[in-house]
Amino acid sequence: MRRPSWPLAAAAAGVLLLSIAGCTGSSAPVAGRLTVDGDAEVVRPGKDRLDVKGSRDLEVGDRVRIRQGTAVIRLSDGRRLELRMGTDLELQAVDGPGLVRPTLMGGDLLVVSGAQPFAVGTTGAQTAVHGDARISRGAALLVATYEGTTQLNAGGSTLDVPALRQAVLPATGQFPTNVSPLEFSADDAWDQRYLSEVIELSSLLTGRSDGFAAQLAPNEGRSVAFFTNLYPRLAAEPAFTASLLNPIRSPGETLVGAAITLEGTRGTFAERWSAVFAFRDQGAPWGLVVRDQGVERAAVIRVIDEAIGRRPAGFAAGPAGGAPSSGSGATTTVVRPRATTTTIAPAGGRPGATTPTTAPQTGPTTTVVTGPLNTGSPVIDNTVNSVVDTLTGLLRSLGGQQ
Repeated sequence: MRRPSWPLAAAAAGVLLLSIAGCTGSSAPVAGRLTVDGDAEVVRPGKDRLDVKGSRDLEVGDRVRIRQGTAVIRLSDGRRLELRMGTDLELQAVDGPGLVRPTLMGGDLLVVSGAQPFAVGTTGAQTAVHGDARISRGAALLVATYEGTTQLNAGGSTLDVPALRQAVLPATGQFPTNVSPLEFSADDAWDQRYLSEVIELSSLLTGRSDGFAAQLAPNEGRSVAFFTNLYPRLAAEPAFTASLLNPIRSPGETLVGAAITLEGTRGTFAERWSAVFAFRDQGAPWGLVVRDQGVERAAVIRVIDEAIGRRPAGFAAGPAGGAPSSGSGATTTVVRPRATTTTIAPAGGRPGATTPTTAPQTGPTTTVVTGPLNTGSPVIDNTVNSVVDTLTGLLRSLGGQQ
């Protein structure tokens, strides 16, 4: 949605611009301090290119390119810019004595604003970061906000990008009308710094969701009664009605989303339910949904595992003789032997003595569900239970046997 451009108005007044911090040995004032862990080059107007390893002061007009490794530019008031291989940044002069604005020419930039919004230019657009955000300039412009809010402005249009969301301005210049969930990678150092718990939790909750859903009959797990049995707190919630249940949504998705809604505190139950599934339906991984709702990771896992433990009697054996449920933990199947009698006929065809023997019974079995693994170590328990859930679901979907 489009909103008033308050950060950009402040930038016009000079609030978002870099103030000059001092002087170098030359007559040019210092615009920031560059520290390189790797190799970088600084191109200064009217001067030879400088190869930089280590630290040096930057002046207005300097253009910094990171050839290898990473770098940090520290500015006044705690503001910071982080660069990595491929980043191309210029400290451009703007109107006003001693003022400069960082402008991203290409590559990736991590912006940490400090207490005040921080204006950063890009080709064809302006951004104002009030928090921590990643800005990437390639064929398209990507703005992804880790914390706080970033405002994107281009062609007279503005868009607020809240925490855990991103917006893309394509090369065609068509301004985005909405934001989407922040896309992250487990291999990205900045994503790991801000979202390591989100990445891990997404895997754990997806394993529980998939494993749970794979063990249900085709039409099971889509009624109010089913989920009030799993979550007694839902039975006491007047707003939990059939209208909230999407008939095409996987029961495993409803299982996880209901737990996040129950543990949340932002708004009414119906508002939280709507926000949880709206964000999820946009493509947000479950860990991102949990973070967005301000819910504790341990609480969500505990509530989901308790709900799985309350599944209806007979659920563990699976429908139509399918694979037994792991219940987010170990399942032991005991096969009871059955005594049989075999008649052994000696040579000549005369009946001989009968000898009792024991053969394994292939009929009914007794399934004992031990529940989720609980060693006291959350990392071990959550990892093992998630793997068991996922493998059980896969076996079930393939018609395998445990």
